[in-house]
Amino acid sequence: MENIIFLKDILEILAYISFIFAIPWALIEFFRTKRKEQLDREYGTYDALDQKYLEFQRLCLEYPYLDVFDIPDAKPVKLNKQQKKEELIAFTMLFSIFERAYLMYYDQSTEIKKKQWSGWKEYIIKYCNRENFRRAWKISGNTFDADFQMFMQELIDGIEGKSYHVSN
Repeated sequence: MENIIFLKDILEILAYISFIFAIPWALIEFFRTKRKEQLDREYGTYDALDQKYLEFQRLCLEYPYLDVFDIPDAKPVKLNKQQKKEELIAFTMLFSIFERAYLMYYDQSTEIKKKQWSGWKEYIIKYCNRENFRRAWKISGNTFDADFQMFMQELIDGIEGKSYHVSN
């Protein structure tokens, strides 16, 4: 009988010890899983935006006479009425990509998102330096998220006032 009580006491002590180690281990695994899920979401955000950007690049390749590629033409061709509309549509698609980047990355807390946003902002500023881009924004910019519209208008106003000039 004493052996059974002794065995019972040892099993209780082992149960307490395992319980003491199980809680921190479970918490570590919980936070590790949460972090992995967050990174997966961030990668998904990056991937979705990248896919939209690649679609825009294909459009630039398909319509090279439009001056919408990220490297502006040194001497853009004079566009006819139809081509001007195509350029407006292409820029509106780009505005949509920029809006998505703004909504996904602007004012975000994680380091990955901050790094992504800084790159996107530089890219947007470079486009804002282009007259055809600003002209297209004046036509179709009022159809986007209000905060994004304010952001873009501040950049454009700064460009036109020369306080945001970024060279290629």
